[in-house]
Parts: sequence; structure tokens; C-alpha cells
Amino acid sequence: MLKATIKIRHREARMSDSVARSLKPDNILAPPGVRVETRARGEITMTSITCAKSLETFIATIDDLLLCMDAAERVLGEIKAERRV
Repeated sequence: MLKATIKIRHREARMSDSVARSLKPDNILAPPGVRVETRARGEITMTSITCAKSLETFIATIDDLLLCMDAAERVLGEIKAERRV
């Protein structure tokens, strides 16, 4: 069994919470044998990944999660910037 915990610090707790909520589908739609749990704690978005499959599946899951997290953070940053204008 492969396990990882990924912690990302954001500038604000609101950003962490929004990113965690945007990743909720990954928590629900993970493939069989893969468990993904994402939650926010203050300024930290924390994701736990457990994979009973191959190392390749494990790495692909982590890669996908990080890409989704980056996309969510960028979109939220753009929204915040537009509100300032």
C-alpha cells in the first residue's frame, strides 16, 4: 500500500478552504483502489492519498491532484484580482 500526505500553504485560510472544496470531486471520484481525502486547516490544504494499485497509478494520482490544485489556486487568484479592479 502506497501512502502520501501533501500539504500546501496558501496566503489566506479562505484560499485554502476554496481550493479544498474545489478538489472535493477527486475525493469522491477516485478510481477503485485509490483513496483521496482533501481538507483545509487554516492556511494549509492537506491531501492524503492511499493507493492499493501500482506505483504508476499512485504517481499519476499525485500529479493530477497537484495540477488540479494549481489550476484552482490560479483561478481563485484571478477572481480575487478582478474584484480589486
